[in-house]
Amino acid sequence: MLKSFPENVFLDGVFAPCEAEFNLDDLQVIGTIPTELNGTFYRNGPNPEYVYSKNYHMYEGDGMIHAMSFENGRVSYQNRWIRTERFLAQRKAGKALFGGMRDRMARAPDAGAISHNTANTNVLWHHDRLLALNEGGLPLVMDPQSLETLALTDFNPVLDRSMSAHPKIDPKTGEMLFYSYLSPNMDFVYFITDAQGQITHRETLTLPFLSLLHDFAITKHFTIIPIFPLTLDYKRFMQGGSILKWEPERRAHFAILPRYGKNEDIIFFEDEPCLCMHTVNAFEQGDELILDMVGMHDVPEGIEAFVDDELYLPNHLVRWTFNLKTRQLKKQKRDSMNMEFPRIDERFTGRPYRHTYLASSLHIEKPNAFDSITHFDAVNQHKIVHYLGENAIPLEPIFVPKSADAKEGEGFVLFYVYCKQERRSDLMILDAQNVAGDPLAIIQLPHAVPFGFHGCWVENKKGVH
Repeated sequence: MLKSFPENVFLDGVFAPCEAEFNLDDLQVIGTIPTELNGTFYRNGPNPEYVYSKNYHMYEGDGMIHAMSFENGRVSYQNRWIRTERFLAQRKAGKALFGGMRDRMARAPDAGAISHNTANTNVLWHHDRLLALNEGGLPLVMDPQSLETLALTDFNPVLDRSMSAHPKIDPKTGEMLFYSYLSPNMDFVYFITDAQGQITHRETLTLPFLSLLHDFAITKHFTIIPIFPLTLDYKRFMQGGSILKWEPERRAHFAILPRYGKNEDIIFFEDEPCLCMHTVNAFEQGDELILDMVGMHDVPEGIEAFVDDELYLPNHLVRWTFNLKTRQLKKQKRDSMNMEFPRIDERFTGRPYRHTYLASSLHIEKPNAFDSITHFDAVNQHKIVHYLGENAIPLEPIFVPKSADAKEGEGFVLFYVYCKQERRSDLMILDAQNVAGDPLAIIQLPHAVPFGFHGCWVENKKGVH
């Protein structure tokens, strides 16, 4: 069982940690699970076993993987803490050894040189490996069946520095693209691996400044790195300042380079200051590159303290168009609804696409809260909303195609829903072509899956179950 925690919004309600590890086969199902669903929905997020102080923020919790597995209409669930070096050391010590940003990254004297990596942000499948990611550390390899933590990295040559939390996988080539920027010398290194996890390209890039570089985008031939003026500076932090600082005078920049490009190949575009955390998709259209993200047009005062649990940060769909021939940039706000955690049919990553699924806010305007799932049609800018009511908080949705050769958007939307009154969670399955309709199935858990970050779907044919 977990220890008692201090009073803190990120340790209560939808954020409250799951207290144990479970293996559940006899789950209550309302409706009918589609027989086309044969695979596992893995989901990662923070779940602290110990808390350093009352200043805890969800970004610093120990990673926990939740796995909902489907086979021929049957379903099972299991969850496991990710056994990072930090997690094992704290369990052995019986206490928290590491503070977070609001504790100025403090660490207990007996923490030694142990890595702070929580592996709590993302989980993805590549080169037949399940990888747990946090952009401040190395990826961890998880056993896809038992969820046992197997190894620290699994690349050739071995990755020798942190890996970003939002790698992009080209659905046609199997290549994985990512970068590393959280290092003491504050450099930015761009990587590509082939489908077998062999690192085939490594290039240090010179950017206008270092910022919170949480996500990026790829097209068939190019990589787009957005640089927003929420600057990140370790030296400033060591001198008593904030590690993050909103500096709008630096404006927003976009570094565009060919997939296997060198530093000298970068084309830079510049725009008014804004802030985006997550990419929807990008694609090529003649001489133009189209980039869709969710972000803030009007960045609120105090954004550098965005770890503040009371700061409301509404995000909207934004489209940038970059003309590589004329070097002109256009920006368009695509919708005014607060939406985050965008996911697409990932068979269309880097290619022209139509459908996006997002967690959204239809009737609420307060921090860290959603009440609906939205399907946005990028072609006609039309949205369809599934409102879940006042008692429910949906987490990030994922899209699962009905079959390998199904049309784009023909499939299912899966997401966890926190039930506020019951203090537990459901997994909901919607028809992706009828998001506003009744759920196809609701799988009820006896415990809560806390608010977290990102997940992935892995088909059974890949040897997972």
